[in-house]
Amino acid sequence: MKIKNNKLFWLLGLILVFSCETTELDLLVDPNVPTPAALDADSNLNFIQFQLAKFFEEATEAGAETVRLEYMFDTYAVNFNNTNVNAGGMWRIGYADILNEIQSLTTVATNTSRHRHLGVIRIIKAYTLMTLVDYFGDVPYSEALQGDSGIVFPSVDPGSDVYDAALDELNLALADFANIDGNTPGFNDLYYGEGGSATMEKWTRFANTLKLKYYLNRRLIDEPGATAGINAILTAGNIITSSADDFKWTSGTSLNPQSKHPYYVEEYEAANTGEYIPNYLMWALTEEKGADDPRLRYYVYRQVGSFPSDEATLNNEIDCWNDPRPATYAAIDALQAVPLPFCSLFGRGDGYWGRDHSENDGIPPDNAKRTTFGIYPVGGRFDDNDADGIDSGDGLAGAGLWPIMMDSFVYFMRAEAALYLGTADDAAAMLEQGVRSSMATVTGFLPNPGDFTNVADATDINNYVAGVMASYMAATSDAERMDIIGKEYWLAMYGNGVEGYNLYRRTGAPGNLQPTYLGTGSFPRSLLYPSNTVDRNLNITQKPGLTEQVFWDNNPAGFIQ
Repeated sequence: MKIKNNKLFWLLGLILVFSCETTELDLLVDPNVPTPAALDADSNLNFIQFQLAKFFEEATEAGAETVRLEYMFDTYAVNFNNTNVNAGGMWRIGYADILNEIQSLTTVATNTSRHRHLGVIRIIKAYTLMTLVDYFGDVPYSEALQGDSGIVFPSVDPGSDVYDAALDELNLALADFANIDGNTPGFNDLYYGEGGSATMEKWTRFANTLKLKYYLNRRLIDEPGATAGINAILTAGNIITSSADDFKWTSGTSLNPQSKHPYYVEEYEAANTGEYIPNYLMWALTEEKGADDPRLRYYVYRQVGSFPSDEATLNNEIDCWNDPRPATYAAIDALQAVPLPFCSLFGRGDGYWGRDHSENDGIPPDNAKRTTFGIYPVGGRFDDNDADGIDSGDGLAGAGLWPIMMDSFVYFMRAEAALYLGTADDAAAMLEQGVRSSMATVTGFLPNPGDFTNVADATDINNYVAGVMASYMAATSDAERMDIIGKEYWLAMYGNGVEGYNLYRRTGAPGNLQPTYLGTGSFPRSLLYPSNTVDRNLNITQKPGLTEQVFWDNNPAGFIQ
């Protein structure tokens, strides 16, 4: 579990006074945000945009831990109980700091014909609602955020209804953008930062891309509707198709006020590294395909170049080194040409020092040896075989990003839709473009490649792509093809656990994820409601467990591990 030091400023500043409903749903007074009567539309929109990045941070960490993009300590049941800090953070930020503030700004922006403001907040509202449903299932909506309506304990709405409300918001946003004229006030765009008509074109493409995501997530329960919806979007063509349109939050390099990437702060600005990189992720980037992924040295940074060789150090720092291989690995090992990693990447011998998914042994004194986040997307160091400890200001000094919706993601989503729905795209072409787009974004994140000797070049990328496409063309079933698409999508989404969590529940890909260390507990098909919400709201009943599925997930129980 990461330490959220970078959030203390906001947590201390946002002292909220609520009614007897939960502290998330019926905000009455926030001293940092004006009342509607005194609200400044521009300041309020800045606040909402910033809170979306905080919401994404909470959501991405929870999702990434389930699908091995980040290290998860202990079992699902322990890690995702009803006091999970990320779930609680999502709920609080989503309702109090985004949806509630959007509710107030909507009235002001409507009365002053601020169609840019309206369109942007509707898109943010749609993303927030869809993500809350993706993680929690049924959530309060129609009775929530009603101010002085008298509803103290809002009930949950069916997730499908909230999803449809999100789609309505996206369509309203597009209508707002169509009403922009020469008198429409501008705003401070914290995501695209261009201003004027160019900004609105990018927000329009993001809105249409979220509509594509809406239909893709619904494909298991409404194949005809999903097919028609996606084909209509593809025909219109106004979606994210290039890195120039990527929807991302960009961090700065300031310490006071703190603007660096949160993970950079937790690792590079801390006295010691606190996070492990999953062994499975590093194995997928090194051993699985028989050659290093061109993104490897951008994604992760090694503080050491080797593993200890004496038993005393191993017993102290990597105590699983001589443990028997867990029985839970057997089924997947039998299907693998290259065995899954266990305990460490000793076979490499070059210091990729991580930890297995859900390993809950005591934490050893290995802070100065752990592999940590690299230059992408955190803004850390590029691994040029330095084998040197990290420090404040290293690399890009925290000028990273949150990859919320990148062009590569869109191509992978289109590949899945083409494969299973027969949409107007070619799945193989979309797969190849997704890989190439990811490679271009990641390798282009190093501002001075000429200063390093281990950067990926065009040959490295072409060889990697050729290997992926050869495997795809050799696949003999849609399940095998989806597993290749899913693995490449999973690798490209590093830094985004939201899409990984959805992908895995929707498709079961990647199909060879490292099993849980202890082999106990069920994969969280949705998260439990935060405990304080259930305790304070008479109309919300806690779920029976983590196996309750969100409305669009009709895959069988035990479908994923």
